[in-house]
Amino acid sequence: MGRKNANLRYELLRLLRRAGVSGWPRLFHSMRASRQAELQREFPLHVVCSWLGNSPRIAQQSYSLVTEDDFARAAGAKKVMAVKQI
Repeated sequence: MGRKNANLRYELLRLLRRAGVSGWPRLFHSMRASRQAELQREFPLHVVCSWLGNSPRIAQQSYSLVTEDDFARAAGAKKVMAVKQI
């Protein structure tokens, strides 16, 4: 018999619904791509690929993302974080 909650997609969708967030296509691919992009801002590509288990060629084809922060930085705008006051 399998482990309880072994279907990660189902569990993630359940948690998203509970949080009031609608799901998006390719949940895990999108999360992997965004994490790859975040890590590549801090570490060399070959290091990130070693950690995540892909090749630099695949990373550049599948996981290279342009973010809003990239556009803001190119325009010279500073990133403003909203802080929730308690």
